Amino acid sequence: MKTHKYLRIPSRILTLALVAVLFSSCYKQELVIDKVPLNTPAGEAIYVAGNFNNWDPGDEKYRMTSHPDGTYSISLPRGIGQLNYKYTRGDWTRGERNECGYEIDNRTLTYGESEIETDQVACWGDTEPMNCSQTVIVLRDYPENTPEEAMIYLASQYNNWNPGDLKQTLQKHPGGYYYINVDKQGDCIEFKFTLGDWGTVETDGNGKDIDNRRYCYDRSDTLFLKVKEWKSISFRKLGKVTFILDKLPALTQPGEKFYITGDFNNWNPGDQAYTFRKDSLGRLYFTLMSDMEIISFKITRGSWKSVETLPSARDIPNRTHVNGQADTVYLNVERWKDR
Repeated sequence: MKTHKYLRIPSRILTLALVAVLFSSCYKQELVIDKVPLNTPAGEAIYVAGNFNNWDPGDEKYRMTSHPDGTYSISLPRGIGQLNYKYTRGDWTRGERNECGYEIDNRTLTYGESEIETDQVACWGDTEPMNCSQTVIVLRDYPENTPEEAMIYLASQYNNWNPGDLKQTLQKHPGGYYYINVDKQGDCIEFKFTLGDWGTVETDGNGKDIDNRRYCYDRSDTLFLKVKEWKSISFRKLGKVTFILDKLPALTQPGEKFYITGDFNNWNPGDQAYTFRKDSLGRLYFTLMSDMEIISFKITRGSWKSVETLPSARDIPNRTHVNGQADTVYLNVERWKDR
């Protein structure tokens, strides 16, 4: 059988043609940030990380171009399908957050829907939130047998339903009611009130458990609620201790932040709620309230890469403090792990 000439197409030409077809079916994608927080450190690079670069938060190939008008942009390689991504300033401790400083879901888009995607960054992981929208939850009515010295807690999906989370305690107003400022972490929040554990959770007035309370954020800034009854009034008693950083390593830089982390905050090394502050004498201090008999902790500069170590740079054992043994503890930090 004879082979016709028009069927004798070199494989190289077929390959090039196939590549051309595939390339033409891929879509351009440009990402633009047209607004960043006002407290974004000047001159710092902004990166995009996603499923296209193994979620590397400081990949120089995906460093965005800054423009005189304050915007940032980057052209991604052509592609198809779904794109998942987030913005960072070089590592995940400086990744983007929502307006109240909490983690956000991955951004998503589909190649081909729009050549230019414009985003705004509300907050960074290492900066203070500037535009946080809060709701005040007010517990105006509560059982008459609520102990005067008891603390009331808010347990929700945003603190893993911890019934005695000290960061979620209600404050008592001189007017007699309790209140708490709740940051917007999602569209809605489900929660319950307790006196510190699930044995003291609120009930329906007949000793029966109630469904989770649910509130979806809207334009109102105050929510008034009532607790009918506590399952029990056997509450937790708290101890208080103030930690003072008396000595820091010589390589510590001016203006750096320091954190205390331990079994009281799930060992989160950069928890903003556990940041040391300066007192009137210029000393760095943090006052911790806990019902634990023994507190285990360490000092960091915001991550495990910058945790305190022994002078030899080896890891140190967890520090411990017996609750109630002293009201002030002075600490010496010998060395940072990254210096």
